Amino acid sequence: MKKPLILISSIALCVLLLIPSSCKLSVEQPSSMRFSAELTVIDTTADNSDSLVVSANIILQSITYGDEFNATTNEAGKALFHNLLPDSYNILASGNRVEGTDIILINGQVQDTSLFIENNDTLKLKVLTQVSKSSALLLSEIYYTGAKTLIPQYFHDQFTEIYNNSNQVVYLDSLLIVDVEFGYVNDSLLHCAHAYMFPGTGMDYPIQPGELIVIAQDAIDHSPYPINSVNLLDSDFEYYLADEGDVDNPYVTDMIQIHSKYGHDFLYSVFNNAILIMKVKEPYKLGYDGFNRILLSKSDVIDGVEYRDNPAEMYMKRVDASIDGGLTGGIPSYSSQSVERYIDRFEDGRMILMDNNNSSLDFHVNNPPTPGWIEEEVSQ
Repeated sequence: MKKPLILISSIALCVLLLIPSSCKLSVEQPSSMRFSAELTVIDTTADNSDSLVVSANIILQSITYGDEFNATTNEAGKALFHNLLPDSYNILASGNRVEGTDIILINGQVQDTSLFIENNDTLKLKVLTQVSKSSALLLSEIYYTGAKTLIPQYFHDQFTEIYNNSNQVVYLDSLLIVDVEFGYVNDSLLHCAHAYMFPGTGMDYPIQPGELIVIAQDAIDHSPYPINSVNLLDSDFEYYLADEGDVDNPYVTDMIQIHSKYGHDFLYSVFNNAILIMKVKEPYKLGYDGFNRILLSKSDVIDGVEYRDNPAEMYMKRVDASIDGGLTGGIPSYSSQSVERYIDRFEDGRMILMDNNNSSLDFHVNNPPTPGWIEEEVSQ
């Protein structure tokens, strides 16, 4: 366990100049095509039915043009967007409300919907939402892309980082890390290809407030040539299977395999996946589906992050908005880049990471990956 070191780096806006002009649409659409849209965010789960969500963040993603628009709802739960072009859009809404000591996270999605207007009027839409609770344990960084190396398709340097975002000690004992298969987003259960458990009997593996742990696929030093990747010798845990030809670091604690549909290790997809932390009392209770995927309850999810090589493909999501209301990623495979959670604020010197249960808002691309510490991105 280790206190995260915080490094500050500046990302100049001029990097946009590096985008090839051939990737941009060169035709300027006439202003007469543009219109305004008013979006209202509604929390249908509140005590007051159809309660409006104030100060919700709304993202409009233009699927054809690649443009992204952001706005915040006012006291009437409404946000106004101007100068939009007719297109198919993804709409992502994220907010919260407080119930006692709990922060209730509110997320809603409208996927691939056609927006257009006639007669210069303002388009009006409603976004319905789902809710979840803020988590003590968060997935703070996921390195899934694999290394940029002369060796083709090297992905044994993958790792996951978990951070205690609360002010209380939390125990990792018997928690699961799983990934979720595509095609069951609206199912009542999670269909998981892999599931690994932290060892311990209850209080063996504490994680203090503001501390993080690293789980490596292989807890070795991947930095020497020709890999030129990350050093994972100081990882806290690793995925290891004896008698399967797997690499073992005897000084790093092994995770316990509960289920593996593919291969002999927990290999994260370098293209798209949903990684979850879960607290499950009886992992085998619900059995398996017809394709050898272990079934687990959505109610047991602590935190989840979904990524794709194209984050605009919301229709391809693996988990619903009660787990992750968005998508992170947008980085090529084998590029030695990770996704990392933003720092929201500091309380009494303790770092608080952003947690909207919406990866479109909570994460940024990290280059290079930073196992064991948090890097804050500051834009100029």
